Order: sequence, then C-alpha cells, then structure tokens
Amino acid sequence: MEQTWQCACCGEENETFIDPQGGDNQEFVEDCPVCCRPNVITARYNPHAQRYDLSTYQEDVG
Repeated sequence: MEQTWQCACCGEENETFIDPQGGDNQEFVEDCPVCCRPNVITARYNPHAQRYDLSTYQEDVG
C-alpha cells in the first residue's frame, strides 16, 4: 500500500510502501531522499479510511 510521509527534518513529502501483512501497527526507519536524515515512521491502520495513519519523528533527535 503506497502512502506519503513528511520528513520530520526538512518537511519534504516522500512516498513509502506499507505491507499490510506486517500488521495494523508498524514502526520502521526510512531515510529522507532529500536531506538523508533518518525518520522513524509509525503506521497505524485506520479501518474507517482504509489506510494507515502515519506519524514521523527524526531518529537521531527523538
């Protein structure tokens, strides 16, 4: 499932793929392709919207 997330450092909007087989609550790290900073992405499935709600924070800041 393709979704977008916003970099916690530079604010750039990026795309990611979330595997629904990974469960309703997932957490993973992706580097921003623009500023190269690591972002922790938390994905929680929203059954009403039939998509994941994403939140991000900078891994090296917390």
